[in-house]
Amino acid sequence: MKKFEELQHIWNLQTESDLRPAAHDIIKKAEAHTKKIKRNHLWTQVILGVTSIILVFYYIWVGAYKQTLFSFGLGIMITMLLFRVVLEWISQKKLANLRTDVALIEYSKQAYQFYQWRTKIHYIFTPIIYMTYTVGFAFLLPVFKESFSSGFYLYIVSSGFSFLLIFGILMVRIIKKEVQLLHLLKSIS
Repeated sequence: MKKFEELQHIWNLQTESDLRPAAHDIIKKAEAHTKKIKRNHLWTQVILGVTSIILVFYYIWVGAYKQTLFSFGLGIMITMLLFRVVLEWISQKKLANLRTDVALIEYSKQAYQFYQWRTKIHYIFTPIIYMTYTVGFAFLLPVFKESFSSGFYLYIVSSGFSFLLIFGILMVRIIKKEVQLLHLLKSIS
């Protein structure tokens, strides 16, 4: 009987576990994830904006407007980058409208709408932008072939497509992380 009393005593010493997090904890977690998403949007805008500026300066410096095919390819690349910057800007505005100080049902609705928007960006717009950007790069290749030696042209082709492949893999990883974060934000609500 002594063992039973020991077990009873141990059982009585247990505290009640609260498996449900407090509303304050949920709000803090949502705000932390929102800040991380905002930071990701900002960095994406900065990187794409700087790349766009570099391509515009290159466009002017090379005088790409004089060559139709080169101008068309570089124009596609610049347009796709700027389109993505605009999408990130819209996302930033939508995220700013996501308020944590509203009723849980309203917050859930807002979080779900934002989640749907970002999912469209990642699974519809981003692949289209990436493929179109690659096509723009491919339009530059005939001009590069005419203008540069075969060795340098081979370097441009191999490094360009290697960069696009590595960037694509990196982009897929970043998208997976954000989708997980968005999914977590959606599940909190």
